[in-house]
Order: sequence, then structure tokens, then C-alpha cells
Amino acid sequence: MSRRIQTISILVLIVVVLGLGIQKAGLAGVFSDRLSGLLAQDETTYASGAVSLATGSGWMTPKVLGRFYLVKPPLLIWLAGLSMRTFGISRFALRFPVLLAGSFATLFLFLWSERRYSRWAALITLLLAVGNPLWYTFSRICYTDMLLVFAMTGALWTFDRDPEFAQTRSVLLFGGFLAVGTMTKNVAGLLPLAVVVGTCLVSRHRLPVANLFKCCGVTAVLIAPWHLYQFIYHPRWFWTDYVKIQLLQFGFEPPAQTSQEGAAWFYLKRFVLTDPLLALLSAVALPCLFRAVRAGKREAALLLSWVAVTCGALLLFHYRNLPYLLYVIPPLCVAAAAYAIPRLTRYPKFAAIALAAVFCIKAASGSYLWGLPSPSTVSIPSEKWFRWYANQQRPNNLIAVNSDDEFYGSALPIAKIHYCNLDPAQLARRYAPHYAYLGITVSVDQFNHIDNWKPRFKERLLEWGLHTDSAIATNIMAATVDEIVRLVETHDRTDFYLPTKIVRAIPPETLSARRVVPMSQDRYFLLAPEANERYFSQLGWSVPQNW
Repeated sequence: MSRRIQTISILVLIVVVLGLGIQKAGLAGVFSDRLSGLLAQDETTYASGAVSLATGSGWMTPKVLGRFYLVKPPLLIWLAGLSMRTFGISRFALRFPVLLAGSFATLFLFLWSERRYSRWAALITLLLAVGNPLWYTFSRICYTDMLLVFAMTGALWTFDRDPEFAQTRSVLLFGGFLAVGTMTKNVAGLLPLAVVVGTCLVSRHRLPVANLFKCCGVTAVLIAPWHLYQFIYHPRWFWTDYVKIQLLQFGFEPPAQTSQEGAAWFYLKRFVLTDPLLALLSAVALPCLFRAVRAGKREAALLLSWVAVTCGALLLFHYRNLPYLLYVIPPLCVAAAAYAIPRLTRYPKFAAIALAAVFCIKAASGSYLWGLPSPSTVSIPSEKWFRWYANQQRPNNLIAVNSDDEFYGSALPIAKIHYCNLDPAQLARRYAPHYAYLGITVSVDQFNHIDNWKPRFKERLLEWGLHTDSAIATNIMAATVDEIVRLVETHDRTDFYLPTKIVRAIPPETLSARRVVPMSQDRYFLLAPEANERYFSQLGWSVPQNW
């Protein structure tokens, strides 16, 4: 069997292992942080933007809920939209680009370990990676993090093969991977540059400055068109979302945290609890790695620099988010296979067999923090209710109050959905103050008089480059339950999705004018008389079975 066929066979095997049952979990139906009980809410945001591209246009500037989505670069939404344009709208098509990214990242680690160490070390590295719950989970959902891991791993795999970037192919590859990372996660895509610099400093090798500049030139050429376009056509939106909020606000003064734990303890605790075996092997490997660095081994310096740079980035970026821990998993897997396993046993074959058994145990123990999430059907409880509503093809606007859908409704063909939250602390304004200025986030009083406010908001949106008013009032902030009751009373041609406790506060005469549809003990739809127009046919798609 030729080398190329072997590599393709390994890649196919990785795709099968990571992708089995990938389409069964509903959108946002898995935990992004099991310990904190956080669902993968961002997946519905990316799905909303991607389905808009797949069914329409606006590829240069994706939109979510009618507004420009410039908090992150668009590469993931582009890839997911292209996949759904090609294969049709489905969970599998949405997640397929990320599955490929996770599979290629795993393949890079296998080839890296095989070239540097041995075939058994490569197999152990592969088993450690696919058996890591974070690696497994984020290879199977539409999140940016695995795409960045792919870019980082590809860039540093290229550097390991050609530390001087002497070949033109290496310059193009490294620069291309930096571009993929930057178009996925902003400046985080440039972390491989810091790793390369750290490697050369630690190993006392000459930094290939001239060739690194060539790599950066390739990156600049690839990322410049989109960045220049946004800077020219949407400068205020681009600066506010892309720089001010995503980098400066979340980087240094997050408006809220998912946990009050310190950053180091937040990540260390979750690393140990989600993968105690890799944590143990990493603890064994690190002293050996330090000794190898002192002995002048550049490959060890690369792994150590990778760990140090990514850990430093986790601590420097103040917003704490478990998926960020993915960035340190690749070097730890390689270090564990190359330095910990040889110290623990002289028989790597038996270690590989043991790790294969551990993978099977993890796959059968999906309910535990350290287990691999089961591929059986999982979805948020309200998914089927919002699917039901979308299939009614209602022309009315829908206001979802304190919704439990994780923004799933934003990825469905609904005429227009508004999310209303009981928010006396004005948290929404702290997350995105400019949304209030632009009329994207409004108070209940403003919404009740929206015809008076709309001309002012449309003018402001136009100044910011958005030539549509579909984003107006997609977020409604209510200070009290009474305000929400008044909202229902005032808007008699609008549908509502409401918690039971709020339905009980609505006067009977108001309820009698609507069709009350109980979806569970906790949630109801209130359906108003239909408007005269039908918008559904203009939306261009219906809800597929697997969405």
C-alpha cells in the first residue's frame, strides 16, 4: 500500500470516528461546558448566518437576525453556508466543514508524531486526541474553535517540517494557515507566530525573520480583501463589533462571566475533570519535556512553546470560555505520547491497546464529564415547538419572551422573531451598547411606539451601512412582568411564546382573543389572528426534517 493511500485511509477512519451520528444532536443540543451547564448556544447563531447565505446572498457581510455579524470573521459561516448550498440545509451539512477541520487536525498530529517519533507514538497521539471529550465534541458542532485548532496545528506542523521556511511551499502553507486562523478567530489566528518566536528563543536557534515576513505577506494578501471591504463600507460597525467589543471589551473587561472562578483554576479544573488521563500523562510528560529542551531538541522546544503561548493567551484574554482550552490539547497529546508513555512503559503497543480500550469506555460513558457525548438524538426541549411554529407558516411577527430555545428560532423560516427578556439589570445594554442606539435593542415602551421610533432608527442604521430595517427591535428589554403583560395587550396582531407564569398574569379577556397553544407545563404559544399577507413563500425554504 502506497504512503498516500495509507494517509487517506487514516483520514477516512478519523472522519468516521469523529463523525458517527454527527447529525443526530439538535442545534445547540450539546453542552459547550458540561460543568457549568452551558449549551452550545453559538451554534444557532452561526446556523442563522449560514442559512441566510445558503438561501440568499450577502456573502461578504453575513447577517444574523437582520443585523451585520462582525463580532467574528466570517470564515466559519462562509464554509457552513457553502456546505448547505451544496448539500442542502441539514445539521450534517452545517457541521461538515468543522468535522473536516477536526479530522485534518488529528491527521496532522498523527503525521507529526510518526515523523518525529514512531508509528506507535503516532497512534497513541491519535487515540489521545479523539478520546478527549473537548476534541470530540467540538469536531462535531458548528463552532469556530476547532477550525482555529486546525489552522494552528497545520501552521506548526509546517514549521516542524521546515523550521527555516526555506521552501516556497512552506511559506505558502504557513501563511495560508495563519490566514485561515485569522479569518476564523481574529488575532488569535496569529498565535502560531508567537509559538515560532518562542521556539527559536528557547532552543537558541536563529529566527528566520525574512521568511517569516514572507509568510506574513501571504497572510496579509489573503485576509486583506475582506478586512478592507469592511473598513471601507462598514467602518463604524466593523470597529465597534470586531475591535471594541470582541477584542477590547471581552478581552479585558467582560460584561459578565460564566463562572466566578479565577482563570487558571477555571481551565485547570475543567481539564482535569474532562480528561483525567491526559492530565496525568501531561504531568508526567512536562518534566521530560523540559529536560529535552535543555538538551537542545528543537521539537521539544516547539511543544513547550506551544503549551506556554496558548496557556498565556488563555490567561491574558479575560473572558473565560471552555472551548478555548482546545488550543492547548494538540501539544499535550504529542508530548504525552512522545515523553510520558516511554517513561511509563517499554511497550508502546500495549499502551496503544489500553488507550483504545479507554476510548471505548469513554464512548460508552457519555453521561460523565470525562465521557464522549453520545451520538444519540439530543435536542433542546423547545426545538420541536419552534419547528411546529415555523411549519405553521405564520405571517405574523413572533415575540419569544424569556425564551429557552438558545436562539434556535433565529435559524428557522419565521417571518420575524423578536427576543424579549426580563432584564431589570440592563445586561443586554452592557454587552452591546450600540445596539440600543441603532434600535436593535429597545425597551418595551419604545417597542409599543415603534412607528414613532422607526424613522430615527432607520436613519442611524443607514449611517452605519445597513440598508434594511429588519434588525430593528429584534431584542426587547422588559423591566417587569407587568411590562410584558402590557406588551401582549398592546400588540394584538403579534404571536407570543411565553412562560406559564406570565400567561397566568395576562387578563382573561386578552387571552380570549387569541388561540392559546400549550406546548408543555412551562411554555405556551399565543397565536393572534393572522395578518393578510403571507411572508413564508418569500423566505425561500422550509424546515427540513434534520434541522
